[in-house]
Amino acid sequence: MVRSFAPALLVLATLITLVLPQLGLCAVTTAHSEGQENVDTSLSTPTLTHEYDVFVSFRGEDTRTNFKAYLLAAFDRKRIRAYRDDVDLPRGAEIGPELLKAIETSRIAVVVFSKNYATSSWCLDELVKIMECKRLLNQSVMPIFYEVSQSVVLEQKEIFAEALLNGPIDKVNNWRNVLKEAANLEGFHLEPDSPEPEFIEEIVETIWKTLYVESPTSTIPPCRQNDVQNAIAGRTHRPFFFFP
Repeated sequence: MVRSFAPALLVLATLITLVLPQLGLCAVTTAHSEGQENVDTSLSTPTLTHEYDVFVSFRGEDTRTNFKAYLLAAFDRKRIRAYRDDVDLPRGAEIGPELLKAIETSRIAVVVFSKNYATSSWCLDELVKIMECKRLLNQSVMPIFYEVSQSVVLEQKEIFAEALLNGPIDKVNNWRNVLKEAANLEGFHLEPDSPEPEFIEEIVETIWKTLYVESPTSTIPPCRQNDVQNAIAGRTHRPFFFFP
């Protein structure tokens, strides 16, 4: 009786010898794959938290008490969160970490190119950081040409040329590149003798739509649900009130 089972036992032993190593290899491969997935997930780039809707880069002597002040007031009325470095951050010789963080954590950067923009190394350094965030973080950048033509900024002519001649050698080439890159973007042009209230309205409405209509996953500010529905339906904009 025992002898009759001997061939069967021999076959079973052979199968065990051949199959078990393969099962072990499969188990190790599966564990390695799962471990690799875990590693990839842990090393993935974290989602950037936006603290501000808009960062505005501007030349203070050109726009601080007029255009820039009215633009920020219009942002407030639309409940668009704009970083205010002239209020919260003292100006120094170089851009500090607080300002760099503000640029990085803003969804949109608005660059107000005015006549004396390039005379400020601070403004130009801001622009370098902004264009870096555009490339690396996919930040939206909207140039505004305020009392200066796009061609002057793009080709660095007139006062822009004079300002860059006096810049440090190690920075000037980078400044030239980012000025050209930013000036090539679609932006806003204040035409001669055009009323500023309507110009500001166009800017704010475009930015607001970018934030809350074109990006529907964004958190909509309180009392703005109807505005979103109206914008999507293509109805007319809300009246814009401008207070100088």
